[in-house]
Amino acid sequence: MELVDAQVVRPLRRAVLRPDQPPEEARYQGDDDPRSAHAAVRHIATRDSEHRTEVDAVGTVVPEPPPWEPERIDGWRLRGMATRPGARRRGLGSLVLAALLDHVAAHGGGLVWCNARVPAQGLYRRAGFMPRGGVFDIPGIGPHVHMWRTLNAEDLAR
Repeated sequence: MELVDAQVVRPLRRAVLRPDQPPEEARYQGDDDPRSAHAAVRHIATRDSEHRTEVDAVGTVVPEPPPWEPERIDGWRLRGMATRPGARRRGLGSLVLAALLDHVAAHGGGLVWCNARVPAQGLYRRAGFMPRGGVFDIPGIGPHVHMWRTLNAEDLAR
């Protein structure tokens, strides 16, 4: 697992989360903010004796207050969590999430929130997130629920 540039996470983000949308939909507001972080798990794949790096899981965190508390200055939004279908159920999403939470804690902490896809709630619950409100639909993407947790510098997962 490593922190990477935004362009590394966008192809998998688009393929898994927005496959039927134009490429620009995989570019999120805040991607290029210098405080943001993008995490990826990669492996070296060999095909026909050629080695190349493949991205298995990605995620992003950007400074952004939650919609229910827009004046909050220590809000961070978790976005674009995606794992390649063939790499799921191996804990890679948890590795990405832990790295992003470490980034937030190292940068002063605060409230971390996301629009979690309904099937992904377990991943966030295991990381200490709690749901807020009911299920809502994001047109063209599907059912989600707001989830959140707070962090501080002592929350660094070492």
